[in-house]
Amino acid sequence: MSNKTLILDINQLKKFDETKRHTETIWSDKHTKINLICMKPGQEITTHTHHDNHVWIVMEGQGEFMIAGEMQVIGNGKIVIVQPLVDHAIRNASKEDLVIASFTAVGD
Repeated sequence: MSNKTLILDINQLKKFDETKRHTETIWSDKHTKINLICMKPGQEITTHTHHDNHVWIVMEGQGEFMIAGEMQVIGNGKIVIVQPLVDHAIRNASKEDLVIASFTAVGD
C-alpha cells in the first residue's frame, strides 16, 4: 500500500464520555473535515446548520435524526446528506452507543 493512502479503524478511534458526547477530528485537509462523534444513550447534537453540505454516516447504533422539523430514526449503515442552511440535529434515544462519521467543509 502506498504512503498516499490512509486507512482509519473506527474501532480503535472511537471514544465515549459518560457526561457528554465525544467529538474528535480524525482527518482533515484544506477543504474537508471528518469528525468521529460517539454518543452514549441520551446524548445529543442540538439543532444547527452549516454553510455547506453536511454528511453523516452511521457506523454503529441508531439515533433520532431531526431535519427541518421532521424526525426519523437512522441506523447502522445509513448515510444522511444535509443541504446547506437546513436545520438538523440527532439524539441517541436507544439503549446502545451511537457512532457517526461527520463530513463538513473546513471552517463550517
